[in-house]
Amino acid sequence: MTENIETNMQTLAQPAAASAAGEKRDFVSWIGTGSLLLITFLFAFPVVWAALTSLKSTASVIATRYPLSFWSFFPPQPTLENYASLFNELKFGQYIMNTAIASGGQVALVVLTSTLAGYAFARLRFPGRDLIFGLTLLTAFIPLEVILVPLYQVVSGLGLTSTYPALFLPFAAQPFGIYLMRQTFAQIPRELDDAARVDGAGTWRIFFRVALPNVKPALATLVLIQFIWSWNAYLWPLVIMQDPNKQIVQVMLAGLKSSPNYSLDGPLFAGLTFVTVPLIVTAIVLQRYYVRGLMTSGIR
Repeated sequence: MTENIETNMQTLAQPAAASAAGEKRDFVSWIGTGSLLLITFLFAFPVVWAALTSLKSTASVIATRYPLSFWSFFPPQPTLENYASLFNELKFGQYIMNTAIASGGQVALVVLTSTLAGYAFARLRFPGRDLIFGLTLLTAFIPLEVILVPLYQVVSGLGLTSTYPALFLPFAAQPFGIYLMRQTFAQIPRELDDAARVDGAGTWRIFFRVALPNVKPALATLVLIQFIWSWNAYLWPLVIMQDPNKQIVQVMLAGLKSSPNYSLDGPLFAGLTFVTVPLIVTAIVLQRYYVRGLMTSGIR
C-alpha cells in the first residue's frame, strides 16, 4: 500500500518537476533574448540617431540640440538637403571614390599575401617555418603609432607620398589574415594533397585546384574584416596623404567635425550615415560565410 502511494506521488511529481524545469528554461531564454536586444539597441542607437539627424535641416540640427527632447532625435520636417550639400558642395563622391580605391587595393593585397603565406605555413615544410610564423604573429602586437615615423620615412623615401599606393602598400600583409588562413588550410586533410600528387599535380595546382576551393568561408571572413579595417582607417591616411583631392572620406569627415562653421553639422551627420552603409551591406552579405569561416579556422 505504502509503495503504491509513493509510486503515485512520484508520478504526480514528475510533470510538476518538468513544468518547473521548462519555466526555468523559458526564464533563462527570456533573459538571454532581452540581453541581446539591449546590446543590439546600444550599438544601433548611434547609427539610427545619426541617420535621423541627417534628415534635419541645418537650422533644425542646431535648434533642437539643447535641451534634449523628442525633436532632438526625430526630424520635424525631413529633408535631403544635407545629402545634396554633401555631394554638390563638398565633393563627397570624390572622397568616397578615394576610400574605395584604398580599401579595394588593401583587401586585394591582404587576401593574396594571406592565402599564399597561410598555405606555406600550413602545408609546406621548410627550415625555420614555425619560427618565422611565430615572428609574424608577434608583429600583430606592434601598434601603428610606434612605427608611424619610420614607416613614413620609408614610404616618403620611395616617392609614394600623396599617392594611392601609399594608402595600402604598407599594409599589404596582415598577421591576422595569415593566421586565419594558416589555421584554415591546416584543417584540410592531407590525403587530398597526396591524391592530387598521385595524379601528377604540382604545388601550385594543388593550391589553386584543391586548397583554395575548400577555404571560401575563411576568404569571405578575411575580406569582410579587412574591408572594415581599411574603410575605417584614419591615422595613416591623415599622415601620408597631403593632397586633399586624394584624401579618404574618414579624414574629410573629421575635418568637418573640427570646423568652426557649425552650419556643417547637417552634412556631417549625412556623411556619417552614408559611410556606414557599405559596412552594413558587406556585413549582411558575408555574414553566413563569416560565421562558417571562424568555425572552420578554429578561432572561437
